[in-house]
Amino acid sequence: MNMKALFFTLLSTILLLAAPLTFASESNVGKMAGVVMQLNHYPTAAEKTSLANIVADSNATAGEKTLAGALMRMQHRVGGADSQKLHHLSDDSSVAKAERELANILLGIAHKASAADMKRLRILME
Repeated sequence: MNMKALFFTLLSTILLLAAPLTFASESNVGKMAGVVMQLNHYPTAAEKTSLANIVADSNATAGEKTLAGALMRMQHRVGGADSQKLHHLSDDSSVAKAERELANILLGIAHKASAADMKRLRILME
């Protein structure tokens, strides 16, 4: 095998193996964690559109839809029925750990994420 063919074979293999890792940060929880990291009192119009897409996504889990809806309606803090739904979500052991973690972060936010929350959010984005 000549060097060019070997190079392209290795490159193709690496790309095929690395592609799933590239898209891992594009999970719904990762996207929402990114929104929360930038949050300043409430999501921007573009962020609300992204959150609405998660709510409408037939592949999103019920927990992801609950989180996206609560974040989309957030004004300085999560309130009312959204707060109750997030409490249920955070207490449900059948829900994915990342979803419970994000629910707990959202329940504790007043206006924007704290420095401690930012560390937790970075982990959720990985």
